[in-house]
Amino acid sequence: MKNWKYVIPLLIFAFIAVITCSKKEEEAGVSWTIIGYFDGNNNLDISQNNTSFTIEDVHEFEDVGSTDRVKVVVALGSLKTGGIVKYYLVEKHENELPDSISSPVLQNLGTKDMSDPQTLRSFIEFAVSNYPADHNMLIVDDHGGGWRGVCVDEQNGAGDMMTLPELKGAIPDNVHLDIIVFHACLMSMAEVAYELKDKADYMVASEFTLPMQSVLGPGEWYQALAQNPDMSAEELARKIVEAVYHAGENKGKTVHMAAIDLSKMTALGSKVADFGNALVTESGNYWNEVLDAWNNTHYTQYDDPAFVDLREFAKIVKQEPHIGNIPLIKNAADSVVSCINSAVLMTMTNAAGITRGGLTIHFPSSEDQFDSTNYVKLAFKSTNWYSFLSNFIHSTGGGETVTISGTVTWPGHNLTANCVAFLDTSHTSAIVGILPTQVDPQTGQYTIQFQLQGTLEAYIEAWDDANGNGAMDAGDGLGFYDANGNSQWDDMLQLQPGQTISNADITLYTLSGEEAEKLKAIKR
Repeated sequence: MKNWKYVIPLLIFAFIAVITCSKKEEEAGVSWTIIGYFDGNNNLDISQNNTSFTIEDVHEFEDVGSTDRVKVVVALGSLKTGGIVKYYLVEKHENELPDSISSPVLQNLGTKDMSDPQTLRSFIEFAVSNYPADHNMLIVDDHGGGWRGVCVDEQNGAGDMMTLPELKGAIPDNVHLDIIVFHACLMSMAEVAYELKDKADYMVASEFTLPMQSVLGPGEWYQALAQNPDMSAEELARKIVEAVYHAGENKGKTVHMAAIDLSKMTALGSKVADFGNALVTESGNYWNEVLDAWNNTHYTQYDDPAFVDLREFAKIVKQEPHIGNIPLIKNAADSVVSCINSAVLMTMTNAAGITRGGLTIHFPSSEDQFDSTNYVKLAFKSTNWYSFLSNFIHSTGGGETVTISGTVTWPGHNLTANCVAFLDTSHTSAIVGILPTQVDPQTGQYTIQFQLQGTLEAYIEAWDDANGNGAMDAGDGLGFYDANGNSQWDDMLQLQPGQTISNADITLYTLSGEEAEKLKAIKR
């Protein structure tokens, strides 16, 4: 006969366990809502053989689809539909055709300006109200301009961008964002992170100009999130950085991505303030060394010479013979580097030889690059960095105008819109280009103009980035002004203030794979 006094308690325990597990399953609601703001009201909607890169970005999420624990809600504007904006709940639909979205439409808003912050605000409010979750991620998918803003609407917004203060205001105060992701160019800036530090826990963004083709890599990180919806925000931010790196490698595109802890931005802002103030008060007669540090700091791949890598600049300042040994400047530079190292969880790039600290900062060298009127509208104004910039420009600018002009040709090839002429100030085998100037692809003509106070040693060169990936690859065109006519790359010029060089003609040759590998470390 069975001993029921032992069996009955076991049955009761099993029953309780079943009830408890069922209750936990019921309580396990939506862990993450991905709020995707996909602006296709611009050339992203027509640039893939007249099909949409933006819609293809949605396809990458449809390959996985929403789950019970993770929801993806997208607001998509399309140039081809006259700027109509629709909300979608992204479901699993593989093998989509170009410009087609099979996921259900939640709302059709009609024509909307996606550069209008109210359009973004309304969508965020819709997403969090209808799909509440423990965690929220906002993805901004469009063109970016760093501190100047994001989201260009050429259909309904006259090509304007949503400014950074407008973006900040579009995020409701009662909405907590765990992560904000920019699938947009140039947004990994100290100014951007500082503006959004009270709106999200983490920011994931790129210092570079990103390719039009998606490198966001949701097939990797979103798949992982769908399988593990309890993933922390920090772990997810890191996975996005890794996925972008892998997508760039797989698609043959040059990429960078960084994950930033926004809780560290208040401290970084304070240290940047100390750094800028110390440079102004302590540099004395050595502003030429501040300029030298600027000249030797990477900027964003010929995208914007006024966006420089903040960590690298601070480290190079310490190497200057005079200002690098002034205690106030040296200690302030050390503090900036330490804060960046603490704030940047992860930074990855496949651009060989180009160091990236994870955050750029606005650092113009001339008045025409410094939009001070709009720059001081940022929260970053409180750091007083704008005052340092004014002093830097005043102390290192001026001089007399140097003008260099000529014609670029590439035998057997038509020049592309990616062809630039520039000055190479390197004394090594690496290309260190400054003042990149667009070459007219039809005529090949170019003109470089700048202010110069003293002598500048430089080569005059040109590069046609034939595949538009921002890196010197096999098949690109590269050449130099052969001033002495001996067909040798030995034409370092001693440029003087007020000098004019006409007919600085440049003939490009096609780079081989071996040559390209040696020249991929492009610095200013």
